[in-house]
Amino acid sequence: MDGNELIYGVNDKPPLLKLILLGLQHTLLMSVYLVLIIIVVRTSKLTDEIAVDAVRVGMIALAMATTLQALKPPFGSGFLAAPVVSAIYFKASLLAAELGGLPLVLGMTVFAGLLEILFSRLLYHLRVIFPPGISGFIIVIVGIELGLEGLRQFLGVAKVGTHHFDIHFFIGLFTLSTMIGLSIWWRGIIKLICSFIGLVSGFIVAFLLGAINPEKIALLKTIPYFALPNFSFVSYQFSPALILPFFIASIAAALRTIGVITTCQKINDPNWKNPDLKSIKSGVFADGVGSVIAGLFGIPGISTGPSLVGISSAAGATSRYIAFTTSIILLILSLCPKFVSILLIIPLSVVGPALMFTASFMIVGGFQVMTSRNIDARMTYVIGFALLFGLSKEIYPKFYASLPHALQSIASTSLSLSVFVALVLHLIFRLGIRKDAVITFEKEKDLSKDELNYFIYQNGKNWSINTTIMDRIALTTGEVVQHLRRTHLAEDAVDVRLSYDQVDFIVHIKYLGDLLLLPFVNQGKKIFLEEESFSYGLTDFLTGVYPDKFERFMVKNEAHIKLYFII
Repeated sequence: MDGNELIYGVNDKPPLLKLILLGLQHTLLMSVYLVLIIIVVRTSKLTDEIAVDAVRVGMIALAMATTLQALKPPFGSGFLAAPVVSAIYFKASLLAAELGGLPLVLGMTVFAGLLEILFSRLLYHLRVIFPPGISGFIIVIVGIELGLEGLRQFLGVAKVGTHHFDIHFFIGLFTLSTMIGLSIWWRGIIKLICSFIGLVSGFIVAFLLGAINPEKIALLKTIPYFALPNFSFVSYQFSPALILPFFIASIAAALRTIGVITTCQKINDPNWKNPDLKSIKSGVFADGVGSVIAGLFGIPGISTGPSLVGISSAAGATSRYIAFTTSIILLILSLCPKFVSILLIIPLSVVGPALMFTASFMIVGGFQVMTSRNIDARMTYVIGFALLFGLSKEIYPKFYASLPHALQSIASTSLSLSVFVALVLHLIFRLGIRKDAVITFEKEKDLSKDELNYFIYQNGKNWSINTTIMDRIALTTGEVVQHLRRTHLAEDAVDVRLSYDQVDFIVHIKYLGDLLLLPFVNQGKKIFLEEESFSYGLTDFLTGVYPDKFERFMVKNEAHIKLYFII
């Protein structure tokens, strides 16, 4: 939906009744992801009573993070971009739960949140390490691991000896079919909340078929309607062996947030041209703080929910006041353990398909980000070998188990192994990656714009750069050089040097004469480097639409102008 179709824009305040209803819609959709908390608590071998407490304090953490994200920079993005218990952190959290229980999950979640906060401060400098190829690959691998975990639940192999396998398989198949069917053949809000409807439908079928444990239903009856949350289960541990999995999860969370906030900007501004870096940096900062709060309060990592952005856009209501209402509702529900305990009786045969459904969007979204720029030979090797090594972890587990202890953390999961290989190969292959080309226009020779354009486009083609980006480069460069000639600022020859290092395309113009004064247009608007909405926004953020910055300086009587285009 375009920004001019919105009923309530980002800074509009809907009437109270509509505000409450929109807040309730957001709360219900966010509640679906709370079941991930219960799975992590159970993996930690803790009781269902603790699981209920964890979900309730998790609601408080989500309320705080939702409000923070809706605040204007520098505290938050200033958009309705509510967080959810993130599937991105799910696999790493399960690994931590198996190794050290819930305290290790919480300690590592705080660590990951701090990493994301640091990442928000270093977005520009880290573009070299995380170009679209690497960023998209990380999202793909996270999606694959999430999907495989969901598949284990769906096929009933998560727990050996599961009773009534045929019934649970049917329930999982029904749940997945409902989600897929609604997403393909339906329209409007129904299409956007297909995962929520699928979960509810699967739960009802499971109840009617007697697939819900009677003991859990009995436990539900004993839980009070009102009680204060209990924080006594919260404690923290840290393990160096889990640094890499949580580091990768934090990077993936930051990348997803970049995509979500960029999409929010586009939805709310019909004249959107390029990403607002200040809002994006603040959004990633708020997302990292949200994960820190989540870990401190006793739940796995949280991150912005792309599907919620799509739903708010379809509903025509992206007002950030909805975030404040949602936070209040979450705080009220945290006092109602009876409501929360309903999540306890949802069978894994319903949850598994939901994870698979979400993973499919992450995988495809990651591929869209990877292919948003041409993949050259270097990136082909990086992605290909990294994927092969990641798969080898599952095929040859005995080999990796025999590795020295120092390497165990790197090969702890296929995710950490593949991303480690990708980053190492990417940094190695950057050696000698810079390409240069120079053309000189002599003083007595009239500058031919066609000749300059041919020079720029030909080198762009040789370097496999998108023609849309080359149009931008050629237009800007041509205007600058033509202006030098028209105003007689250049006393002699004009050199135009093109440089490209897979991140920046630099046009270096050098001449003898007076320094050209350039207007400060777009100066500081640097474009760097979840769920269709996140890949849609992240691709725009990574490719950019205007010249990003320039430099001008004198060396003796020689003028230098550098135009930077972030590819």
